[in-house]
Amino acid sequence: MKKYLFFLCMATLYCTMTFAQSNFGKYSMQHSTSESELQQYVGQHVKVFEYSPANGIDDSYDAYRFDDMGGITDAIYTIEKIKVGKFIFIDLVSDSGKKVKAKVNLNHEKNYKGMKTCESFFLIDKFEADKNTIIGKAINNSEGQPVAKVIDFKMLGSYNKFPTPHIVIKSDFDGSIISCTEEEAKVACSYYGKTLTHPKVKHQYKVVGISYPKPKEAYNPKYALYNLQNPENPDKKEVCEVNNPEIDAFEHDLEGHYVSVLSKVEKPANPAIRYGKTTTVEDKDKNISKYSYVDNVIDILIFGGSKQFDFILRNVSDNSIKVVWNEAVFVDYDGTTSKVMHVGTKYSQREADQPASTIIKGAKIEDLAAPNCNVRYSDILKEWVTDSMYPSKPALEPGQLRLMLPIQIKDVVNEYIFVFDVNYVYDHPERLNL
Repeated sequence: MKKYLFFLCMATLYCTMTFAQSNFGKYSMQHSTSESELQQYVGQHVKVFEYSPANGIDDSYDAYRFDDMGGITDAIYTIEKIKVGKFIFIDLVSDSGKKVKAKVNLNHEKNYKGMKTCESFFLIDKFEADKNTIIGKAINNSEGQPVAKVIDFKMLGSYNKFPTPHIVIKSDFDGSIISCTEEEAKVACSYYGKTLTHPKVKHQYKVVGISYPKPKEAYNPKYALYNLQNPENPDKKEVCEVNNPEIDAFEHDLEGHYVSVLSKVEKPANPAIRYGKTTTVEDKDKNISKYSYVDNVIDILIFGGSKQFDFILRNVSDNSIKVVWNEAVFVDYDGTTSKVMHVGTKYSQREADQPASTIIKGAKIEDLAAPNCNVRYSDILKEWVTDSMYPSKPALEPGQLRLMLPIQIKDVVNEYIFVFDVNYVYDHPERLNL
């Protein structure tokens, strides 16, 4: 269901943390063929991150090469010496005293003899120095108010992604925690502390934090929800999707369903057909309203659902009548017309000729009318599906739907037009300004 709103809402952090693949930016040992330039890294603590073969990332090659040279990925080493010759030779020693001589190809080549780049070596000392500076930084919302704090700074990776620097932030309101990048923090915290209102809803919500199923892992907005608090009832908590909180926060308050209410029946122009009587019939078992229309030709009980009109049609005239399906018409809210299909019509043949249904005097049929325009074949489900006649969004006032049933008496076709108002019925009207 969505677009993110990016706000300039975060106090400037110590660094910009956007990196690609195994290049960790300022936290990478920079690749160089100059021995003098590389000497700056002697004495520093480094590590090569472990990558899963399932990641399918090309630069995971360096982790495998490092293992082949006797190194251990994710272990911490101290650089003892760097020398440039046919390769970049990097002498390493672990805290336990194990020595490793790593070889890096000069020109970013990939071969079995050496690693591809020096950039696969992560500079631990530099990262830890920045960590001490970043922890404790305040994060602002879109209105410039401090709403969260950085409580940790660490490298996090996920499937198909190399580890990248992530800040761990804690909400000042409810203490919820997420691990995310700087840009993600700008989006996530932009609404913290803000009060959300809706013109139709009586109460308000305050955004106090984020619910995330795995707070110790890299943040993914797809699975995150904002924590909401009703200021009038602080103990009552709700959640909504982070993508569009102004709307999603009130989703439960605006819950309901659309109903079709028969507003009128336009009788045929034939003067021999008298004006009919319309009554409402409540079906308490199914909790729906059906509508009865009776004149001197037809007695019909009809109701509209989300996908079709169902009806029982009885012939009360002295002659046989026919429902001329080829001429039946459905009219949408905007006046768009469509043929209809009924019981026994194959989905694939819905636009083909449909024989009329004959009803002798005193007899009846139970049938339905579904607009052809809403029927389609789903390539995903591998089956035919019927879309709803109602809007996909809640709480709208879409207008009217019309169904024209042509009833033939002898050689005369009489058009009965059933006009339905589509209304939205709220499940919680007590919460709303109606």
